[in-house]
Amino acid sequence: MKQLVQLHENSELFSKAGISIVALTYDAPELQQVFIDRHEISYPLLSDIDAKSVISLDILNTNYQPGQSSYGIPYPGVFVVNRAMKVVGKIFIEPYQTRVHALGVLSFAESQLQ
Repeated sequence: MKQLVQLHENSELFSKAGISIVALTYDAPELQQVFIDRHEISYPLLSDIDAKSVISLDILNTNYQPGQSSYGIPYPGVFVVNRAMKVVGKIFIEPYQTRVHALGVLSFAESQLQ
C-alpha cells in the first residue's frame, strides 16, 4: 500500500503531465474505503476481490492458492494505457516486496506515452 500512498503524494505531477492514476487491489471495497479515507487518496481505487481481472491480465501471484487469505494478490506493477485504451507499457516485478517508486512510474509512463 506504500506505493499507492506514493502515487497519491505525487498525483499532482502525474496530473501536470496529463496522466491519470487508477489502482486495482484485491481488497474488498469497505477495506479500501478505510485506506482511502486514512490517506486521502484522490484517484480511483478499484476492487478485484475475486481476482478475475488479475487472472485475465496474467499478473496473479501464483505463490498463493485459492482458499489462502492472500490468494488474489497480483505481482506488483503498472500498466501504462494511452488515450485509445491500448497498453503501451508495463512494469511488473515478481517479488511482492519490491515496488517501483512513484517518480519512476511517472518517468516510465511519460516515456511510453510520447
